[in-house]
Amino acid sequence: MFTMPPLNVLLLFFFFLFLSQHPLSSAASLPRNPEVEALMSIKEGLNDPHGVLSNWDEFSVDPCSWPMITCSSDYQVIGLGAPSQNLSGTLSSAIANLTNLKQVLLQNNNISGKIPPELGNLPKLQTLDLSNNRFSGFIPPSLSQLNSLQYLRLNNNSLSGPFPASLAKITQLAFLDLSYNNLSGPLPKFVASIVGNPLICLSISIEGCSGSVTLMPVPFSQASSEGKHKSKKLAIALGVSFSFVSLVILFLGLFWYRKKRQHGAILYIGGSLAVHRNLLRLIGYCATTNEKLLVYPYMANGSVASRLRDN
Repeated sequence: MFTMPPLNVLLLFFFFLFLSQHPLSSAASLPRNPEVEALMSIKEGLNDPHGVLSNWDEFSVDPCSWPMITCSSDYQVIGLGAPSQNLSGTLSSAIANLTNLKQVLLQNNNISGKIPPELGNLPKLQTLDLSNNRFSGFIPPSLSQLNSLQYLRLNNNSLSGPFPASLAKITQLAFLDLSYNNLSGPLPKFVASIVGNPLICLSISIEGCSGSVTLMPVPFSQASSEGKHKSKKLAIALGVSFSFVSLVILFLGLFWYRKKRQHGAILYIGGSLAVHRNLLRLIGYCATTNEKLLVYPYMANGSVASRLRDN
C-alpha cells in the first residue's frame, strides 16, 4: 500500500527543485563598477610579465587602491600610468569608458596594434603618451576631438598614413611629438617634431629631418598667441616709459649744466675784478696795539702810494 510522504518532505523537495531552476544571485552576477570593468578589459588585453597589474581585482568595488591608477578626491579614475613595464598586447577600446581620465602614460612598453579611436571620446584628457611602443596603422582622426589635450607623444612607433592635419584643431595642444614613424604626405602649416619620418622628409627640405630628436612646442595654441600679444603690449609700454624717463633725465642734466656755467661765469668775472693785473695780492698782515702791517709781494718799481707821494 502506497503512503504519502510527509508535507515537510514535499516542501523541501520543491524548494531544492526551485533552486536548481533559479539559482540565487552571487557576487559575480551583481553589477560592477563601470570603471572596474573598463580597467579589467584593459588588463585582459595586455601581457604583464612583471605582474604590475596582478592586484587588479574584478570583484573590487573601488579601483583607487590599485597600482598604476590615480583617482580624484571624489574617487574617480583620472590617471592610468604604467610606463616602462614591458607590457605587450593591445590597448582595449574600453579605455573610453574611463570618461574622467586626464592622463594616460603607457610609454616605453611593447604594446602593439592600432591606437583605439575611442580615445577621442575622453573629453577631459590632457596628457597622452604612447611613445616607444609598437603601435601601427593610422593616427585616429578622432584625437582632434580632445579639446583639453595639451601634451601628445606618439613618437617611436610604426604609425603610417598621412600627417594628421586635424591635430591643428586642438586649440590647447602645446607639445606634439610624432617623430620616428612612417607618416607620409604633405606637411601642414604647424610645427611638430617629425624627425625619422622619411616619407615626409623626402618630399620637403627642412632642417629637422636629420639629427637627434628635438621636441618642439606647437605654435598654434590660442593661449600662446594671447601670451605673445600681451608680451608685445608690455614691451611697447616699457619702451615708451624708458624713453620718457630718459628724456626727463636729459632735460634735468642740461638744465643743471647751464646753471653751472652761468654760476661759473659770474665767479670768473668777479675774480677778474678782484685780481687786477696792476694790483698786488695781499700775502698777509700783522696787527699790534701800536701798528698794523700789510704784507704784499716785493715791488721793484715802488708802490702806488710812494709814487703818489713822490709826485
